Amino acid sequence: MLETLIFREIRYNGNNEQLLKENLSKIKDNPDDTEVLQTLASIYHALKENDKAIEIYEKLVKLEPEKSENWAFLGYLYYENEDLEKAEENFNRALDDNMDEPFVLFLLGNIYSRKGRIAEAVNCYDLAIFLDFDMYIAHIDFARKYEHMGRHEKALEEYRAAFRIDPRDEGLIEKIDYIENKCKNKKEKKKNGNLNFATANLGIV
Repeated sequence: MLETLIFREIRYNGNNEQLLKENLSKIKDNPDDTEVLQTLASIYHALKENDKAIEIYEKLVKLEPEKSENWAFLGYLYYENEDLEKAEENFNRALDDNMDEPFVLFLLGNIYSRKGRIAEAVNCYDLAIFLDFDMYIAHIDFARKYEHMGRHEKALEEYRAAFRIDPRDEGLIEKIDYIENKCKNKKEKKKNGNLNFATANLGIV
């Protein structure tokens, strides 16, 4: 399932560099080892190197074209890279093999919504909900994932989306405030860093 692949236990910390070395060594012995290729792609994704992860999954869909989860995860990687056309193409390819994938329908609905194709988005969401998909939990899961990766602006988008679904959660309001402050502080720090760099170049102490 796509959801399992996205939220699999790849830790977003320094251990990934060592994991990367180990799996790159393994893949030299067998370049077509699909399990190792999947692990490598997940590590690259955790390291925010989605282009490399995409390259691996483009290979995986050729090695195992019958596996809909490969097409789905490739679509997800393109989705993360904001390449909505290729994301849509691969999500639909995954659904050709398995229509009972609510997580794929949810992400495809997001794409249609962003493209202004509201009727198609609603159809995807309705079908996902019919398949017992919890959109609120999905947004929370994505938010936590992005927060763990240090992608606070993306996390904020997902927490806000969850809040629009259920604004009664006081804990969520506190979380949104916390992440908003994180984003604000990050922007101010970046702005001050740029200012210090500029004044240093001008010889201003």
